[in-house]
Amino acid sequence: MVFRTTKTVLFGFFLGTLMLIGCVDKFRPRKEVRTNCPQGIEPTRKVLFVGWDGVRSDALLMADTPHLDSLLPNSIYSFNVDRGPYTVSTPGWSSILHGVWPDKHGLTENSFKKNRYDEYPDLLTLLRKHKSGLGLATLSNWDAFLQITSEETYAQRFDTDPEMVGDALRILNECPPDVMLLHFDFPDASGHEFGFSPSSLEYLSSIEITDHYLGQLMAKVKEREAQYNEEWMVVLTTDHGGEGTGHGGQDNLQQTRRVWYVVRTPTLMQNLINDGKIVDLMPTMLTWMNCPLSGLTLDGNSLY
Repeated sequence: MVFRTTKTVLFGFFLGTLMLIGCVDKFRPRKEVRTNCPQGIEPTRKVLFVGWDGVRSDALLMADTPHLDSLLPNSIYSFNVDRGPYTVSTPGWSSILHGVWPDKHGLTENSFKKNRYDEYPDLLTLLRKHKSGLGLATLSNWDAFLQITSEETYAQRFDTDPEMVGDALRILNECPPDVMLLHFDFPDASGHEFGFSPSSLEYLSSIEITDHYLGQLMAKVKEREAQYNEEWMVVLTTDHGGEGTGHGGQDNLQQTRRVWYVVRTPTLMQNLINDGKIVDLMPTMLTWMNCPLSGLTLDGNSLY
């Protein structure tokens, strides 16, 4: 893997900041912060979910991602994952965080009008039902992502990735939740501007910058594991790939529909899966948090 020059990476960082500041809120109003300190109650098991919006598998493999790569020896992972039909973000993240395909959760476009979230609850809602005192947090720079889950102790939208990462590090340091969801939109914005392609240096740089943020988060996670005997499941994935400067209506294109995930815990043995499903991630996180799957009508199965 060839690392882009510092100049290119800095350009990508600057561009990502401008894109996110200028991004129009396309869906619902942002959620209000309920507390600045989403303190968890579980003594050991925690979850950090990091969504990388719009990252093609082949581009991820081409990019220089040392922090993601360092997780693989303790991970279940795949670069050939079915993200299902309707290749836009809201159906994709809904399938991931509700554990069912669009024929159940009801969303086929970037709109929430036909959602059946009450019938097929999200990860955080099920965790809250299982144990009411859990600390649950969602951080994103895209308003719609904040509408896919409910029951957070803390939910906030940020204008830039550095702001979001800074707040995530504050929370992990001061009052770590039991489950934290983060969503990075910069790779998707870069793909729409410069092309979803491993030949686009700007697109690759956006992936590498996101990996840099992952490194900051993982440093804090590993610090907590060492000092407080915590065990963190870290889940990385994307909602779609892309072709050209788009991704909608590309159900039959492998570069758009076949995506990737990484599921890391401190004790997992390396396991490369040849054919994965994004709906497996939600039951995997539930199982890690000792939340029973019996009685749930999920399309996915726990990997753990």
